[in-house]
Amino acid sequence: MAAVYAASDLPASMENEWNEAEVQSALARLHDMHIQLRHLRDAIPRLIEPMLVHQRSPEDLYTTFATSVTTIRSDLDAFSAAYQEDRYQEVLGRAAESRAQNNEDIPAWKVTEHEDWLDVRKVVNTTDTTPDDGTTGIDIAVTPPPTADPASLRTCIERFKQGNPNIKVSLDEPTRKMKVALPPPAYVHFEIDCKSGRDQEPMYTVTTSEKTRMHVAITKAIGSRSQPSNLDHLLEMLASYVDIRSRKCSNCHRLLDPDAQFPVLRSKKKSKQFNGDDKLAWQAYHTSCS
Repeated sequence: MAAVYAASDLPASMENEWNEAEVQSALARLHDMHIQLRHLRDAIPRLIEPMLVHQRSPEDLYTTFATSVTTIRSDLDAFSAAYQEDRYQEVLGRAAESRAQNNEDIPAWKVTEHEDWLDVRKVVNTTDTTPDDGTTGIDIAVTPPPTADPASLRTCIERFKQGNPNIKVSLDEPTRKMKVALPPPAYVHFEIDCKSGRDQEPMYTVTTSEKTRMHVAITKAIGSRSQPSNLDHLLEMLASYVDIRSRKCSNCHRLLDPDAQFPVLRSKKKSKQFNGDDKLAWQAYHTSCS
């Protein structure tokens, strides 16, 4: 949701020079517009996502696809309406006027050259965030961790595949390295290095082949999980990122935070089902909302 600005924050006239407060207000408006625009970058992947996963019936496919269309159309309408508002057009007009009066030393800017120009803060280390397996007052059973021998790894993989048939998992037994590929539109490829630590306790180190800001943040979030020696828990956590580009934060209910970052933190908590029962489910959170 775009920030709301008081009328006193707006410049009185395009002919007058802006003071520092007016310039900061204008930059804040552009900040809001840019966040909305970046949210639309994955509109097409979100639109076709229902057709890329298995649906129980044609009716389910139609319902899910229709919901995606409605959501994306709403996002497009919201951006179009915001772009046409006088307060945005005033800022864009002032920028065009300033450029026309003095266009020296103002090179053309390309988003591909400075993709993360919006960032004002570094990615926060997630080691001190909310635990990813529950909250105070909720007792959660912890599955005993398996060993890192190839037989145990294969058993975990087969068990995981039964509940996640759309996620590709492979194991290179000589190196004990696993690869987990999340289907589109997630486009995340994990590699798990399976080793044995002290007292033969298994250790699982997760990396990604992609090195974007989002993937780095995901890797940090996974590295701070509360059950580092539990492969079942780890695989379930990786699977929770299959909708990373569309799942909104459970706290602020937004897809992107002020830094245009997806909710990369995962927390497994109890949630109410339609039948009234409690069920453990992975929740998503922005780093700034944890």
